[in-house]
Amino acid sequence: MRHLLAAAAAFVLAGCGTMQFTPTEYPLRDGLIPPFPVAGDVTVTNNQPSKTQTIVYSASGSHFATNLNSVTEVMTGQTRGELAKAGRKSGAGTAKTIALKVNVLLSTYVMFSTKSHVDFDVQLGDGQVLKFDVHHASGSLAQDLNGCIAEGVMTLLNDARVKAYLAAP
Repeated sequence: MRHLLAAAAAFVLAGCGTMQFTPTEYPLRDGLIPPFPVAGDVTVTNNQPSKTQTIVYSASGSHFATNLNSVTEVMTGQTRGELAKAGRKSGAGTAKTIALKVNVLLSTYVMFSTKSHVDFDVQLGDGQVLKFDVHHASGSLAQDLNGCIAEGVMTLLNDARVKAYLAAP
């Protein structure tokens, strides 16, 4: 009986700890980012220096944490990949840069599902600083967080200001 109580207490306490969340790329379906013109080479960089642990989900005693540099790195890599798929070279042009910085990734539990948002800044090489706040929802926590990052990439590359910058000679 004592072993059963100890096991039950360990189980309950395990739910109270903070678990590590490792962001990974959630693939976007073909066609979500239609082809667009790109003049010149494009470099996408991670502009988030913070490696401090931050909570990305908290509910019923469960906490998941990661750092925003890792989240931004996933977004950076996925942006490069989606640019390679959808960007169509439209001749020579000046080199372009896109610096990404995720400020917040947070998911909350809502009636048998999760809803998240990612808040990120984009600094374009022409000096424009764009701010995005993208929302996502899913029945799976990992899909919600990773899907939110992917939806951020989709929103970024479908933005008229970003497309105009990339197409400029």
